Amino acid sequence: MDMSTASPGATKATLTPSQLRALLVVLCAALALVVAGNSALAIALPDIADDLGADQSQLTWIIDAYALTFAALLLTAGLAADRVGRRTVLVIGLIIFGGASVASAFSPDPEWFVALRALSGVGAAAVFPVTLSALVDAYPEERRGFAIGVWSGVSSAGAVAGSIISGALLEAFWWGSVQLLFGGVALVLILPVLFLVAQNRNPALSLDAVGALWSVVALGGLVYGVVEGPQRGWTDAVTLVALAVGVAGFIAFVVHQLRATVPSLDVRLFTNRGLAAGSIIVTIQFFASLGFFVLSPQYLQIVLEYTPLGAALALLVVPVGVGAGIGASAALSKRLGARVPGSLGLLLMGIGFAVFGRGLLGGLEPSLWVLAGGVLVFGIGFGMGITPGTQLIIDGLPAERRSVASAVNDITREVGGVLGIAVLSSILVASYRDDIAPALDGLPPEIQDAADSGAGAALGIAGAIGPQGEALAVAAREAFAVGLSASMFAGAVVLAVAAVIVVVMAPGSTAVGAFEDASPV
Repeated sequence: MDMSTASPGATKATLTPSQLRALLVVLCAALALVVAGNSALAIALPDIADDLGADQSQLTWIIDAYALTFAALLLTAGLAADRVGRRTVLVIGLIIFGGASVASAFSPDPEWFVALRALSGVGAAAVFPVTLSALVDAYPEERRGFAIGVWSGVSSAGAVAGSIISGALLEAFWWGSVQLLFGGVALVLILPVLFLVAQNRNPALSLDAVGALWSVVALGGLVYGVVEGPQRGWTDAVTLVALAVGVAGFIAFVVHQLRATVPSLDVRLFTNRGLAAGSIIVTIQFFASLGFFVLSPQYLQIVLEYTPLGAALALLVVPVGVGAGIGASAALSKRLGARVPGSLGLLLMGIGFAVFGRGLLGGLEPSLWVLAGGVLVFGIGFGMGITPGTQLIIDGLPAERRSVASAVNDITREVGGVLGIAVLSSILVASYRDDIAPALDGLPPEIQDAADSGAGAALGIAGAIGPQGEALAVAAREAFAVGLSASMFAGAVVLAVAAVIVVVMAPGSTAVGAFEDASPV
């Protein structure tokens, strides 16, 4: 069976049921690795800071360097996969991701670690689009919804799984064990990928080097600006220049695609109601979810004083809800199309945020049942909306551009996620500073500055300032809870507004898996 090349009109090689199952496992494993690339390290940041002497800015970039290169190169990687070959690009991505992850475990200083994390993001950008496009091509149309559902479930549960694995490893080993495990698994996956993943390339497609360059400028500038905004301030010159470069790159990319004879990504396709609605669903879902997954473990460790493993296990409520949501979404989509599960999923996520935010107002003794209920509803909403959103995007682009469609799906995830982390973190920090300000009166200026920078720093100095330390620690923990509550309520508003937009925009009666005839906006 020759699976090396597939071009438009060619007969697609058919995998046996056992080969399809193996392909699903292998591609979902690769997906889980790159999805968990950041959540796994978020739990380990305190240990990394102690071992490498990293300051708060360096810790931030250990997380964000990966997200920056990942998001900036996704479209370019999708273009390369469709033209050069999906198997080739996937193998290259696994080699880069695995090698950089293993090497980062032995980083001598924070600068090396940040550089290797950025290189890992390059590999992740090559891996991510192919995991979805290869599944969509391999599975027959009648089972494609199942494959996308599993892929969506893994993509949403990967962050929690990464946190749990990292927490378990940190109980017995040093932080580098997390990177060794993830990098080693990536390298092991190369062999089954060579046997199971079809090349499915179309040499006639244009790589569109100019379009790829503008996409990197646009995504790189926007993501860098959004990452630096909470750290430097949104009016800082570096932040504003980065955002301006990103906007200029985006405009140049759109103009180039409109003028190109054979555009790599025909932006006119976004007038398709399904593609536009799917992009909104996925962007806002990950705006909320990645912000939640970065901030909630800090709350569990700082305010409720959970261990890293305990914080990770507490988030297991999320995949329980996601599983229920995916099941409900499949039933609703068959009867009512994408509009209902897509919009209802966003609304439920917003309700979950609001309930969780209300529970946080309990201070240092919140109702854990209220918090768990909010997280469960949030998870159900996420699971309900993720498959329709992804399917709408995939069906909005031609079959020979499936990796590009997957890249569009992934870009919306990553950009939405980075925006969510930045915006929700900014709201948390602003509210935290307002709430803790009265507790800082009378303290030395250097202590005020340190405590004002974050709850972690406040707790770090609380033990060294005598009788006032205990009061400062309590104030910092309470202020963090108040700040996180404010960010959750803000996220709830964004989710509710997005739900209304999807109700208006999304196809109403077309079932998932048959959106090709969706009318334009």
